[in-house]
Amino acid sequence: MKKKLTVWMMCLVLVLLAGCGGGGKEAAPASGSEGSADQYRVIVNDEAGKPVQGVMVQFCSDQACQMGETDADGIAAFPDTPEGAYTVHIYSVPEGYAEDTTEYTAPETFGDVTVTLKAAQ
Repeated sequence: MKKKLTVWMMCLVLVLLAGCGGGGKEAAPASGSEGSADQYRVIVNDEAGKPVQGVMVQFCSDQACQMGETDADGIAAFPDTPEGAYTVHIYSVPEGYAEDTTEYTAPETFGDVTVTLKAAQ
């Protein structure tokens, strides 16, 4: 438990130091937007369209960032976030996938951001 807390604290420090700048890539709309009527979701798939579990996602406003991790369906949900301007950053990817440094722009109303990860070279 102590190790897990230490890792999360380190992530928080990195988030605060990294900041969340503007001007990024417009995110592709998700094909299935069920469940996104009152929340933001980041959906991460591989190049074959299969969900990727264990991706650490930053969901950032101008003031702060939240961290989320994709589940077995490749979804990181941010249900308690008000509508507004947000960017999405892929903080870390599971083994076998290439790092993604793209900054994605979330819709200003509740909805989905879809990210496709490439296989590591």
